Amino acid sequence: MLVPLLALAPPPEGALLLVPLMPQRSAAVIAVDRGALIVGAGPVRGSLVVRGRLTALAWPLLSHGILTLGAPALICGART
Repeated sequence: MLVPLLALAPPPEGALLLVPLMPQRSAAVIAVDRGALIVGAGPVRGSLVVRGRLTALAWPLLSHGILTLGAPALICGART
């Protein structure tokens, strides 16, 4: 149980998975405004894989109902 959770732990910088907690929320504008580069769609409907800094993204996105997770290649593909 702990291994999958560690795999999703976000790194300080690099590939991040942005998952909206409410279906109508979009992370793209907030992420780009905070310096992230959109890599592609994530594995969960409405999610995005981006490259960016966790400190710049996590709290602003969470305040808009978007969770920031790690984006391991096993789950999100090798595009990260």
